[in-house]
Amino acid sequence: MSPASERVSPETLKALASFPAATLYEALGKSGGMSPDIRPMIDRPRLCGPAYTIRILGCETVAVLWAVEQAPPGSVIVIDTGGSGVHPVWGGTSSLAARTRGVAGVVTNGLLRDIDEIRDAQFPVYATGVCVQGTLKNHPGWTGVPVSVGGVIVQSGDVVLGDSDGVVVIPAGQADTALAAARKQRDKETARDARIQAGEPLSVVVGLRS
Repeated sequence: MSPASERVSPETLKALASFPAATLYEALGKSGGMSPDIRPMIDRPRLCGPAYTIRILGCETVAVLWAVEQAPPGSVIVIDTGGSGVHPVWGGTSSLAARTRGVAGVVTNGLLRDIDEIRDAQFPVYATGVCVQGTLKNHPGWTGVPVSVGGVIVQSGDVVLGDSDGVVVIPAGQADTALAAARKQRDKETARDARIQAGEPLSVVVGLRS
């Protein structure tokens, strides 16, 4: 778990939440972006919050059920299933309970079901797909440990931000630096767009030719 000294302030979280995931990815030096296997399951999702990490064995969801009750409001539950198996680890009932408690969303390299319920509730979930099968509830799993989801290591307390483009993870200790870099990156993007709207050729604006 991230040390207390590296917990991200509410002010920094709020500021980071205002940026597109792609802007943060560029600001981080083209790092922190999860693979496209981890894709949004609802239209126009938006989430940003500190990670509440879980690692489970395949279809064993005891740790997931406890996380719904124990994850702090505003956090993002990040579930590492090992990236294998055909059993969903998240569903409509879990989404309802998590949303009621103020959880910001869920990111997993596993599957989900009850997709219509999740979409109707507009609860932000990122997963690898949908499956009708059920789960087991025997193994307790692990909570608060480093996990690997979408090719990115996530530690409890890291900032997880997602939108329609995907998910970006910012290490907690780098949040303030990332925010400053994101502001510069966004200014650069705004200036680029203004030049294009003014009629400059795209090849000139992006530096392909002078």
